[in-house]
Amino acid sequence: MKITRHNGPILTPSNELEWMKKTVMNPGVAVYNGKYRMVFTAGNGKGNFFLGYAESSDGEHFTVNQEPFLKPDSDENAFDHGTVEDPRVTELDGKFYITYAARYMNMSAWGRGERRFGPGRDNAPSWERNNRRVGLAVTEDWKNVKRLGALSSPFLNDANVVLFPEKINGKYAYLHRPSSSPAWALPMFYEPGRAWLLYTDTINKWCSDKIEMPWNMVDGIDIPDDKMLLEPVWDWERMKVGPSGVPIPTDDGWLMFYHGVDRPGKYRIGLALLDREDPRKVLCRTPEPVMEPEGEFENTGAYPGCIFPCANIVTGDEIRMFYGICDKCIGTAVTSLSDALEHVKKFPWKN
Repeated sequence: MKITRHNGPILTPSNELEWMKKTVMNPGVAVYNGKYRMVFTAGNGKGNFFLGYAESSDGEHFTVNQEPFLKPDSDENAFDHGTVEDPRVTELDGKFYITYAARYMNMSAWGRGERRFGPGRDNAPSWERNNRRVGLAVTEDWKNVKRLGALSSPFLNDANVVLFPEKINGKYAYLHRPSSSPAWALPMFYEPGRAWLLYTDTINKWCSDKIEMPWNMVDGIDIPDDKMLLEPVWDWERMKVGPSGVPIPTDDGWLMFYHGVDRPGKYRIGLALLDREDPRKVLCRTPEPVMEPEGEFENTGAYPGCIFPCANIVTGDEIRMFYGICDKCIGTAVTSLSDALEHVKKFPWKN
């Protein structure tokens, strides 16, 4: 399977825009009215992260809006008051849904040792550890965006949330990577990150915010209809596996790109094929990565060796991937849909 990278980054930080002066990374992308619409993570180097917006006619040359598309919420009790980051974009029923990770506090303030209580004066782990919680926003015209609230529990760290582009058996389906600790914390060495798949009747709500004892929890209310989908198997994904772009519907099943992280922390990309009617069933999975950091450019930066795809746009037989590079800029690469399917089907998986 051949993946051809664009020669150099397609989006980099800008000294002219304070909100994206330090970091540009991890883009969600959709196509609307013949143009690529990109929502990306941008940082100012002061612990603030925003979602920026850029558009392009060819998928390689992007024009950036001067103002952020989505800022951290001004309400100090909002789950996304500190940061908004790592978006994925799914077109569904004529609307574009943006899933994103968020934090309660500015990252620099938390790093300095500042802590805060929740709105109920609680100190649940999400507040104390500044864990990421996942939110949902929606746009129809790429000019106006509306927040739809938090999806995930305030008592878990969650990330890499991806909405499927169609309902499955009448329900919305999401991929995500929950954990009991931040992704960089020592417990991840002992309890690696896994990719899960859940179903929900309500697109903007998974579970309640109530603090309940386990024996009082109700499945579907306090606990989502969730199933562990992928767990680390090989050395190149030993630390964690997580969803990447939106799964691609094909006659063979859902083609899914995912990222794997090894113990030293290097990111690589694998492929899985999920059953079209029941994507909780993994049909195929590549034992070796199909993409990994190459050359000095993808192995230097704030996070050396990190390539992080968040979007894969299909046009005919071409898949155009968009990915963050070392937490410093954004790149793009293309591959063949038919070649990707042919490749992944060489590796049947037993559930």
